[in-house]
Amino acid sequence: MIRLCYASVRVESDNDLLLDLSDILSRARGFNAQQGIVGVLYYAEGSFFQCLEGEREHVFALFESIQRDSRHTDIHLFHICSITELSFKQWSMKYVNPNTKISSYFKNIGLSHFKPNLLTVEQMDGFLKILLQTANVEKPTKHHIGYQNRGYQNYF
Repeated sequence: MIRLCYASVRVESDNDLLLDLSDILSRARGFNAQQGIVGVLYYAEGSFFQCLEGEREHVFALFESIQRDSRHTDIHLFHICSITELSFKQWSMKYVNPNTKISSYFKNIGLSHFKPNLLTVEQMDGFLKILLQTANVEKPTKHHIGYQNRGYQNYF
């Protein structure tokens, strides 16, 4: 098994950001569950950061697909490492909402805002720990049923 992390810049398009994120997450969750891939996605200030874990061939195939996705540009691949245990095993793709812990982390390492492509290997490990901690304490969203919300699924 491997861990593959990358950062990219969102390509601005006619699509709304929430529509793009919803589409990315709904496709990722279905595909990843079938392929045994787990991970986390974070988006802030025009940049994506994603960590994927799973069997080497499945993760590489997914990353090749991501590289062809027109919503990403300036893709920066971090060091790929072998792992013996999945860090994000409970999520086929967890989305972590922007929060102050992450903003503070980037300020503490000398970056004025979220620029994941500038992370060193050591800084990325610290960032992954914060993502894992944040993902573990986020409350699940309540699914409201009623006239105003019918047919709507909250992917975040």
